[in-house]
Amino acid sequence: MNYFKPFLLMLSLLGFSGGVACAQPISQDNPETLVKELSETVVSEVDARREELEADPQKIKAFADEFVLPYVDTPKMARYVMGRYWRTATKAQQEAFVDAFTNTLLRSYSKSILKLKVTSIVVEKMIETREGRASVKTEVTQADGNKSTVVYRAYWNKKKQKWFLYDVSIEGISMLLNYRKSFASEFQKSGIDDVIKGLVIKNNESKLVEPEES
Repeated sequence: MNYFKPFLLMLSLLGFSGGVACAQPISQDNPETLVKELSETVVSEVDARREELEADPQKIKAFADEFVLPYVDTPKMARYVMGRYWRTATKAQQEAFVDAFTNTLLRSYSKSILKLKVTSIVVEKMIETREGRASVKTEVTQADGNKSTVVYRAYWNKKKQKWFLYDVSIEGISMLLNYRKSFASEFQKSGIDDVIKGLVIKNNESKLVEPEES
């Protein structure tokens, strides 16, 4: 699924900071700090653990599940991705899609994380787009010299009193908008239950995670 590529980059840039999360929890007091603290450790953590994770890629999924997802609001993402179909779905269908969507992101992440080699991440000051919403622009440089402008979108969760990431734009292309368009077509063609069933089947088939072919 090509529309999962942007999320892979987001998780790749953030995920391996979780290696120090137990000793030094990542601050969610403001989105700039959230992105900055995660980004500051990503390069060293990826390089330090690359051999271990290449030997057992399944550890990547477990790692992301424990350390990445606490900072990313996947239920909010899933609701947006379903769009108008969320309103017509039953509670059971909503919960099933959130679970299948999250597991699909983790499966795709597990396949692709080791391909990404980042040499530097420059985090700019956050911009508050409206109350409780903000964006953080970063410039990501990879080992091959490739540079990408990545903008993270975050929102303030009043109930939890924390900032969470929920979208990322790469070179001006919104991940969530791409997902929504792609899934809208699938929902219309196959229906909610069949879309969920298809995701679950693919997730269950992924017992051993192997690198994705380029």
